[in-house]
Amino acid sequence: MTKPVLIQAKNSSSIDRLTSFVPDSFAITWEMNGDFKLSLTTWNDGSPAYANLSVENTIKYDGSEYVIKQATPDYSQGIETLSISATHVYSEVGQIYQRKVKKGDANYTPTDILEYFFKDNKLGFSYNVIGNFSKQKITDLGNCSAKDALSKILELWSDCVIYPVGRVIKVYTRDNFFKNYGHRIDYLNSASEINFEYDSTDIVNQVRAVGPTFEKTVTTGYSSKLSGATTAVNGDWGPAIRYAAKLMGVKISDANVNKIKDLIQHESGGSETVVNNSDSNAAAGHPSKGLVQFIQSTFNAYMVKPYTNILKGFHQLLAFFNNSNWETDMKLGGWGPTGSRRRDSIIHEKTIVAGTGAKKVIADAKKYLGVPYVWGGHNKSNPRAGMDCSGFVSQVYYDFGINIPAYTVSMEKYGHTVSTPQTGDMLFYGAHGSSHHVALALDSKTMIYEPQPGQSCRMEPISYYPPSWIARNDDMAKIVADNNDSGNNDDNSGEDATTSTTTTENYFEPFIVQDDESIKKWGLHPGGDVSSDTIKNKDEMKKWVLTQLKPDPTLSIKATADNNDPVTPGDMIRLEIRPKQFVSNMGVVGYEYHPFSKTSRTSITLNQTAKTILDYEKSRNKNIQTAKNSSISQATDNSSGQETWTDEEVNQFGSGL
Repeated sequence: MTKPVLIQAKNSSSIDRLTSFVPDSFAITWEMNGDFKLSLTTWNDGSPAYANLSVENTIKYDGSEYVIKQATPDYSQGIETLSISATHVYSEVGQIYQRKVKKGDANYTPTDILEYFFKDNKLGFSYNVIGNFSKQKITDLGNCSAKDALSKILELWSDCVIYPVGRVIKVYTRDNFFKNYGHRIDYLNSASEINFEYDSTDIVNQVRAVGPTFEKTVTTGYSSKLSGATTAVNGDWGPAIRYAAKLMGVKISDANVNKIKDLIQHESGGSETVVNNSDSNAAAGHPSKGLVQFIQSTFNAYMVKPYTNILKGFHQLLAFFNNSNWETDMKLGGWGPTGSRRRDSIIHEKTIVAGTGAKKVIADAKKYLGVPYVWGGHNKSNPRAGMDCSGFVSQVYYDFGINIPAYTVSMEKYGHTVSTPQTGDMLFYGAHGSSHHVALALDSKTMIYEPQPGQSCRMEPISYYPPSWIARNDDMAKIVADNNDSGNNDDNSGEDATTSTTTTENYFEPFIVQDDESIKKWGLHPGGDVSSDTIKNKDEMKKWVLTQLKPDPTLSIKATADNNDPVTPGDMIRLEIRPKQFVSNMGVVGYEYHPFSKTSRTSITLNQTAKTILDYEKSRNKNIQTAKNSSISQATDNSSGQETWTDEEVNQFGSGL
């Protein structure tokens, strides 16, 4: 019995049956992890159903909903027709938006992602995950639509299949999606046409893997800001003892660390502020104080500026190691320093500090990320309307009160050539006097620039597109060198002698990933970079990138059935073309179905797998050998296609689709 075609207007409970459509035009097409559409042509019969054929209204057929996206009218010979294109309702998940964000890196399964996006949605969508999936790392999950979330699932689990049934989004592992239901396609018996297309155009068996980056600012001098332990850690003074020794240039053994810990316990019980008011020193008017019980005059003799607070344990440890006889003077009960003063200051560490000048330039340049490229664009009052490469660099300089032309060649004289880039430098492409492109250095390894028409302002490693030469503008260099930070405390004060450089670092250097078997078989087919903003481990990156390669030619097989029956997605069908000695089990990954047509037949797209390709090559080799060993008449007989199935084969594989 023919199933009805029903039309429902948006925000209406009324449903009307549509009868005025061309039977041959009604088609449902599906492609695995791709389009799922319904199309038809209808004429105006004055019915409510026809009147409701407008965009965003719904067509219901055979338990599925399709949302009209295009309705194109045509008027010819007094007849009004509409060409309708509708997409399966599951594409409407783009209307579900998760504005919350789960910050940071975390490992998720598809179930975790779907629950986060689909829980309590107002559109009636639900989900079902069939099969077991490993966890994958995602950074900052959220602030996107459920459609984006499904795309992320397909990206991270490249072998998964997403297939909607009504408003239920089903996510399968490949093994759970493809099932053998006992169907077969036998050329000339149950299929009128089989098309093979073997295409090596899209082979990619070698790419460069590019991971995420992070920014850090590193000193080229020293800073007095301390980075190690300066007090007891969970009651243990050991880390602070080791750190104080390091800053005072002392190599210390584990045994001596333990001796000092015993001394601390004996003298103060680990207290930084204890004062002994009962011994001879107290009677003499200068009581012992603090962690190792210095008297003030002795502490003054060995302390190092600016660490001059006798009631801070770390300051006492620095003074302790400033005694040249510190090791031999250690003894429980009445210890005291006897050696000479070793140093006047600690050994300054190289440490990470923030350079405010460079940071300001970087932040200013980054605010233009996403601004479109517009040739000749350099409107200083409205830069977001679009800029070209020189207009962008000129704009950043203008933001800091530096006026340079917005023309590449003219900009050249506003800088002097340097060998290594730093923040704010101009990166020129082309010879002096004839440069054709310019970018801005964010640091020694990263640039920001306007690329070309149709693209927008972006960041890239300088190593991707090394400039012909580098120019430094002295006014910009002064701004970048400004390190006007303020603030101090007892353990983070003193005079710094640092020059800060902000750099963009890779979690791992870009590296080549290739499929050696594919290269051996098909030759080298390099592709572009494959990047990830979330995978920070090199081994994990390699594993994922290998899944993104296309190591084999595509084998597209389309079969036209000799009937107009519906097809089951994922059905593992036995395909046999006896004249070509080809037999293989292949899964349905697409179809075009004409349920009302008496002339159009169902077209089925079958999947490509490594085994399919091997079966195809085996078939070709057999045919080549047959051609060599057989006569022309035998070859003609073999191509007649009159072979039939045995009773045993019919019982095993069914009687047809």
